Amino acid sequence: MTHRPSLIRLTAIAFALHLACIGGAAMAASPKGPQTTAEEDRIQAERDAQRERIQKQRKEVQEQLTRQEAECYKRFVVDSCLRDARRDARTKDMALRNQEIKLNEAERHEKARERREYIEQNRAEQREKIDAAQDRPAAADEQQQLDQREATRQERASEAQQRAAQQRAREAAHAQEEAQRQAAEPGRVERARMRYEAKQRKAAEKRAKHERDMEDAAKSGKTPAAPLPEPPAPAQ
Repeated sequence: MTHRPSLIRLTAIAFALHLACIGGAAMAASPKGPQTTAEEDRIQAERDAQRERIQKQRKEVQEQLTRQEAECYKRFVVDSCLRDARRDARTKDMALRNQEIKLNEAERHEKARERREYIEQNRAEQREKIDAAQDRPAAADEQQQLDQREATRQERASEAQQRAAQQRAREAAHAQEEAQRQAAEPGRVERARMRYEAKQRKAAEKRAKHERDMEDAAKSGKTPAAPLPEPPAPAQ
C-alpha cells in the first residue's frame, strides 16, 4: 500500500509529458495549414480575376460587333460587311474561350493534386494512429484530432462546392448571353433586308423619273441627259 501513491504520481507525470509532446507537435505543425490555405485562396482569387477580365472582354467584343453591324446596315453592301464583322468577333471570342479552357484545366490539375495529397495525408494519419495506439494512455486527444481533421475536410469540401457553383453560374451567364445574341440575329437580318429593298425602290423611282425627263427633253428638242448608271448588285 505504501507504493501506490508513487505509482499514481508517476502515471500522471507520464501522461502530462505525453500531452505536452502532442501539444508541441501540433504547435509546430499548425502554421503550415493556414499558409497553404492562404496560398490556395490567393491562386483562386487570381483565377477569378482572370475569369472576370475574360467576361468583360467578351462583353466588349459583343458591343463592338453590335456597333459594326449597325455600320454595315448603313452601307449598300450589307452581307459581306456583316460576314467580316462576325468573323472578327468569332476569332476574338475563340481566343477568350481558349484562355478559359486553360484556367479550367489548371484548376482541375490542382484539385487532382489536392485529392492525391489528401489521400496521402489520410494514409500517413492512419499510420500515425496505429503507431500511437500502442503507447497512448487515453483516446481523448486522438478523438479531438480526428474531429479537427474532419472539420478541416468539410470546410475544404464546402469551399470546393462554392467554387464549382460559381463556375457553373459563369458558364450559365455566358450561355444566356449567346442565346440572346442568337435570338436577336433574325431581327437584324430582316431589318437589313428591308433597308436594302427600300434603297432599291428609291433607285427604281429615280431611274423612272430620269427616263421621263429624257422623254420630255426629246419631245421638246433638247439634248437628253446621260442615263443613270445601274446600281451594283448586292454582294452574296
